[in-house]
Amino acid sequence: MEIGGARLKRSKITMVLLALVVLLAACGKNEVNTGNGNSVNSEPTETAGENANPVTLKVMVASDWLKEKKWQTLFDEFTETTGNKIEVQSAPVNSYADLVSTRLATGDTPDLLFYWGQKGSITRLNPEKNLLDLSNEEYVSRINPAVTKYFLKNDDKLYGIPVTGLSVSGVIYNKKVFADLGIEIPKTYDEFLAAAEKIKGAGITPVYEAGKEAWPLQIFGFNAMANIMKTQPDLMDKINTKQSTFDQVPEYVDALQKQADLQTKGYLNKDLFSATYDMSLEQVATGKSAMIFQADWAISPLLEKYPDAEIGMFPMPWDGDNYAGISDPNGLYVLKNSKNVEVAKQFLEFFSKPEVLNNYFNEVKSIPTWTGLDVTLNPGTADMNVFVEQGKAVPFFNSLALVEFGDYPSLIQQMYGGTSPLDVAKSLQSIIEKNSKAAGVAGF
Repeated sequence: MEIGGARLKRSKITMVLLALVVLLAACGKNEVNTGNGNSVNSEPTETAGENANPVTLKVMVASDWLKEKKWQTLFDEFTETTGNKIEVQSAPVNSYADLVSTRLATGDTPDLLFYWGQKGSITRLNPEKNLLDLSNEEYVSRINPAVTKYFLKNDDKLYGIPVTGLSVSGVIYNKKVFADLGIEIPKTYDEFLAAAEKIKGAGITPVYEAGKEAWPLQIFGFNAMANIMKTQPDLMDKINTKQSTFDQVPEYVDALQKQADLQTKGYLNKDLFSATYDMSLEQVATGKSAMIFQADWAISPLLEKYPDAEIGMFPMPWDGDNYAGISDPNGLYVLKNSKNVEVAKQFLEFFSKPEVLNNYFNEVKSIPTWTGLDVTLNPGTADMNVFVEQGKAVPFFNSLALVEFGDYPSLIQQMYGGTSPLDVAKSLQSIIEKNSKAAGVAGF
């Protein structure tokens, strides 16, 4: 019996040792499959729960986007709900893309990344290597089809969820100025010029352009190209494959000429090169200027500061059958090599809950990028949503490019400084070709 007992003890010890070996081997394994074809780092990490220490998620976001106060509320609610914390890492939007690229190259990546949703931006992130494929997540079916058709994806894989509304570009105008001067909303470009002339004659600046910050100067082009692409829906496909170039598209060069002529005709503010975005909002809100070329993302901050402003919005007057441009929504992406992938995914699940989305979009009052919500829109946004619902809206043309446009707004600055529209088109094409070659796009 003693011998048998000794054997039994040795057998038990052996079984325990084998179990420990298996356990240690499992703990040492660094990669698992998430079910979406993604191989992700799964080094031992803290997870939220009653018997675990909370995780601190590192979230990278452009500081300008954090002006939306609702985000801090959402971060706090996530912490209260799960016990996990959010550490925000931010940088100014003008340097944000370069900083993100540097962080990806050095491996110093966050867990969650706020980034643009257009094709070129996602290409820059090298999504197959760096981003988690979200295509099979439950909440994807509740994203607005207009979003999943054009944005946040690469090679038919969805890498991000929309975290902003569907912004629509056009002309924001002061209703009181229009009413006082007896001006109706123009439908054609000639009617727009006639309205501008009448406004100028009344001693009011017809259109205020924020040239110092440059980026607002591209909105006119987004508006114009929306109307060009409605009859040439494959235009950007041709640009992406070098079947055509921007300087060989007469309608685009003509649109640039129209924009340049506004300055020549005296329809723009004289302080164009020192004017800021905030100044443009103040100008149109107070009626010192009648109009700005802008997207409806400007309306909430405008009304927050000038709640009594009488503001409306209309699509760029072109040929009478006018289309609006729609911007790619900012997306939220999970970094594939995050040590906290599951908790990062948990934040996406938290944000995508219908009750959270409904509260969020009712506060920002933009066109929801998710379905099934009951949202009250801002004035102006409601005006433009009519065109979106009628299908009279197409993505900003840079959203459909396979590569980023680089510093496109500075080209418009140069045009206002005297560079010809044709040279601007050629410079834009040079940027496209340079970035396409760098990205290995076929045909370049």
